[in-house]
Amino acid sequence: MRIREEAAEEETGINLMPLIDMVFLLLIFFLVATTLAQEEREIGVQLPQTSSAVSLSAPPPQLIINIRADGTPIIARKEYTWKQLGDLLVGVARDEPHREILIRADKESRHKYFAAVASICRKAGINETKIGYILETPKPAEVE
Repeated sequence: MRIREEAAEEETGINLMPLIDMVFLLLIFFLVATTLAQEEREIGVQLPQTSSAVSLSAPPPQLIINIRADGTPIIARKEYTWKQLGDLLVGVARDEPHREILIRADKESRHKYFAAVASICRKAGINETKIGYILETPKPAEVE
């Protein structure tokens, strides 16, 4: 009877190709997802700044309503009338009751436009809306 030596067996290596493929696919997915999320940010809207904010690690999917300085509501780069906005939000409240609404008003816009969008959200059945702003470090008060 012949006894095999353990050292004489061939060593089998680990095939890393499936792992590398998966890493590249994940990288492409996150690059595309990040690009699509940034399209919702309206470039022409300059947000007001505040001194405190809570940052989220991964924000949930939101419907972003931008308000220009002249009061025009914009969603996904499309302008809406107040009636169209109301109809859209009624549909969102009916189809996706837990979808978050983020209202981003230009810092030069009047408060009445923000209040009008918030009121339309409330009438449509959306109970919670969020306000978009930019965090600003507080400046010390000057003493005369």
